[in-house]
Amino acid sequence: MSIADPAQLLQRVPELNALIDDPKISRAIESGDTFKVYRALVLAKLFRRLPQHNDVLRLLTSERRLFAKPLKGKPSLGSINSVGFGFIGKAEKDLDDSYIALHAFVILFAIPLVPLGAYVVKSTGTRQWQIYARAPLGILGWLYTRGLALLAVVLVLSGAAHSYHESNTQDLMILNGFDVPVSVSFDRQTMNLAPQAKATINLKAGRVHGVATAGPPGVIDTLDETLNSSERYTIWNIAGAAPLVQNTIVYSKTAPASPDTGGAQTVYCGKRFLELDNIKYAFEEPPNTISMSKHQTSVSVNHLTIIHSGDTPGVMACMSYAFDQGHEKDMAKAAEALAQLHDWDMRYASTAILAAEAVSSKEGMRVAQRVMQAKPGQVIYERMVQDMRDEAGQHDTLLAEYAERARLQPDSASEQYLYASLMSGAQGISAMQALAQRFPKDPNILRSLIWRRAVHGDYPNAIRDMARLRQISAIDADRLIDLEVRLLIAQRKGFDAMNLLNAAVRDKTANNRAGHAADFGLVAKYFGADPELYLKVLPGDEKNSVALDFYRVRAGLAPILPQNTLAPTVKLALALRNAPAKALLAAHDVTRYQIGSLGTDQLTLLYGEAVRTDDKIVLDKIKGLLRLPKSEDDLLRQFMRGDAVSLDEADIDLDVQAAAYLIRSRNSQLPAAERSALRARAARTDLLHGTVSTALNQWPG
Repeated sequence: MSIADPAQLLQRVPELNALIDDPKISRAIESGDTFKVYRALVLAKLFRRLPQHNDVLRLLTSERRLFAKPLKGKPSLGSINSVGFGFIGKAEKDLDDSYIALHAFVILFAIPLVPLGAYVVKSTGTRQWQIYARAPLGILGWLYTRGLALLAVVLVLSGAAHSYHESNTQDLMILNGFDVPVSVSFDRQTMNLAPQAKATINLKAGRVHGVATAGPPGVIDTLDETLNSSERYTIWNIAGAAPLVQNTIVYSKTAPASPDTGGAQTVYCGKRFLELDNIKYAFEEPPNTISMSKHQTSVSVNHLTIIHSGDTPGVMACMSYAFDQGHEKDMAKAAEALAQLHDWDMRYASTAILAAEAVSSKEGMRVAQRVMQAKPGQVIYERMVQDMRDEAGQHDTLLAEYAERARLQPDSASEQYLYASLMSGAQGISAMQALAQRFPKDPNILRSLIWRRAVHGDYPNAIRDMARLRQISAIDADRLIDLEVRLLIAQRKGFDAMNLLNAAVRDKTANNRAGHAADFGLVAKYFGADPELYLKVLPGDEKNSVALDFYRVRAGLAPILPQNTLAPTVKLALALRNAPAKALLAAHDVTRYQIGSLGTDQLTLLYGEAVRTDDKIVLDKIKGLLRLPKSEDDLLRQFMRGDAVSLDEADIDLDVQAAAYLIRSRNSQLPAAERSALRARAARTDLLHGTVSTALNQWPG
């Protein structure tokens, strides 16, 4: 058989003639590449493809010099710090001291990492060689280099696949700030989050739809967003409930001049979907120190974390922060979910409505309607919705609607009460008196009658009915505790009033314990007892010194800490006692939520001054806080401005009346006799002798 032999191997190595019948060996010879011929021989030997020629194969594969190629250039040699290129090993030594050495990338001068080839060399000194020719790699070296090549291909393909996956997916971190487990689903993927936990899910980039559910209440939040594949932290904070915080930490070579020169903080309470860049430390404690170059004096890094406040659920910490900062609307979704999780309990429902109203009146009404649907037939919830609709100016519609309901259910105490609740003045009192005779043990009717009699000055009958209400329903009577205290004072029963307040302050389940402590201080001061009894340390959750001094000022006492007089809330409370113009300025620096902490008399004084001076900033903050129907709010504004109107037929709280009389008396356009009469009436109506009485003496005329 005759084949082409460009390298003339058959002449140099006649033993190959016995092997040319093998197709793979013959093709290698015809290629003219002696290295290919050597590899074909090695593979034939390795896989025992030509057992009849084992001796020839063993002989030829042990003599790599037979298949050497001329040099094309000198291989790279040399090293830095023991890492570089060199020859290692001595194989197939000849009589002239030449041998075949492996050329490789080495470490420590002699440990090969990457074989690069083999050469016929002769040593001429320490790490010096004379190079004669290139030789084929031994079978192990060749397999190793091919393995490296295959590994490189695998790594490239894996990297490409990973990059493709990364470019088409995005990690979404999910935060649960509630104190109950939450289940989250995205199409076919579902995961469960423990209370106050976080987890990450990998989703396909693009538009995603997620649903968060919690037990029987069901859906508490949904996510409809576009996920972009990026290095950013992408976060779904369910209903914005978790107190997620980003801190900018400043590392300095020298200590900052003052603590104020530290980094900034961003609180993400209420933020449901976030994409955050340049986060150095996420949900881990940052180190106390970091390395800097000699040219740097300081380095700023971003740290992402969730604030934990002991046993307080994250959502409650967020609610407290957002309301304190005037960001109630940011927490509307979380507040609604929280009320839903607590079966629309009144405390949570009221907060949810308040937050929703900060978004819009329409949103507040939507949440209120949800509450009423969840609690059908419960009068207290229906009255809440009635008040909201009345405030929105729907009085005539409400009156017609509930008149029809009352007509259809003449024997229902609740329906009759709901209808009569919409009446005011003498008509309202007559209607409630008639209902009290028909339904003598209905607490709602009796409670409404007591309040109406009191605000129209019929204190004796109001206190008599109050005693009946306590026999029928102590819970309903406790809802009128503020009014009962004032009625007792009107009858000069100061110690009875203090006993009532004493019980309220000590009751750890009661609401507004701090407010009751302030009222106790006012009553105690007037009747010769210790006004500071409950105002040295506040009861309940109000534990900071600013809050304590705020309520002390409300009780007519001096702040304990002089520096607290500069705190916005304390400054406002102080100004309401003696400087109405300063009070308006101070109100600019506090939030709507903080203004809501004022007593009703304080709030009305501030409202009246804002009406008189048309301070739109303050009016906007106070809007709706007095919870007056639109018709009565309009009437109150007209009265405080000095228009020719009267409050005699209006159903307005006693503290509001007292403040309104004082505000109107400041109108210099009114006759002196009328102004004097208004001031006298303000003094009589301020039964607690609180801020209105102080202002009567200290405000400019």
